[in-house]
Amino acid sequence: MSTNERPGPGASAKQIEADIERTRDQLADTIDELGDRLAPAHVAAQARDGVLARWPQLTVLAVTTVAIVVAWRRL
Repeated sequence: MSTNERPGPGASAKQIEADIERTRDQLADTIDELGDRLAPAHVAAQARDGVLARWPQLTVLAVTTVAIVVAWRRL
């Protein structure tokens, strides 16, 4: 039986127990992965990386905004 197959109606208790154990292991792995993804340090690192990736655009936007405000005030 492969890891994606589930025991059928005629499965033995041993096959069903093995399936339950595989399912528990998969669930534990999924919960661990979710915990890692949602850890505050990981979320903060993703936010930082996002800002750093957009830093050139943010800089241009900020400089352009300041230039427009200064020019507008001189009118």
